[in-house]
Amino acid sequence: MKSIALRLSLIVVIAACCLALTGCISHWFEDSTTRLQIENRTGSDIVEIDILSKDGKTVRPWIQDTIKAGEISRVYEEDWVGDFSGRILYANSLGIGVQKGYFDIELSGGSIYLVFTRNEDGTLHFESR
Repeated sequence: MKSIALRLSLIVVIAACCLALTGCISHWFEDSTTRLQIENRTGSDIVEIDILSKDGKTVRPWIQDTIKAGEISRVYEEDWVGDFSGRILYANSLGIGVQKGYFDIELSGGSIYLVFTRNEDGTLHFESR
């Protein structure tokens, strides 16, 4: 009976060690990877989406593929969690007249599906689904 309990204890310890080596324990409870997919309903082509530092001095490109008007992007993945400012560059279908729009976004890990549209006054609007 003692040898069965000892063996079972050894198996539990080995299993616990294996689980601990599979990654950071916090990742089991919080997903630090943010996956982003964009639906473009603006009527213009989205040519880039960037993440900006709070002071606006550092710009890190996130999506550098063109997302044509009416299309849905592939899924983009980064290790970002927190509150960020974003910048979107968009142009007409000929790539002429690149304009910039800015937005604030909270990234908390997991998957985000953003739909970009244009307001009646021409400004960009996005909503998360």
